Amino acid sequence: MHFLWDKLNYIHLNPIRAGLVDKAHHYIYSSASNYVLGNGLLDVELADNPVIDVTKKNEFWKYNNYNE
Repeated sequence: MHFLWDKLNYIHLNPIRAGLVDKAHHYIYSSASNYVLGNGLLDVELADNPVIDVTKKNEFWKYNNYNE
């Protein structure tokens, strides 16, 4: 499951890295809004998100860029 979330995070956070949006769910074509807001352009099957690993330095950056 961690492999899946590594890939989802990579995809969801790309619009932030590119400077297109401030939060992952603000990018209209991203499924991140399904995870944060519960809806998006398309219905998707949500994967269970594992608990954030606070021992990794990038985890808080990921968390802060998902939430409102």
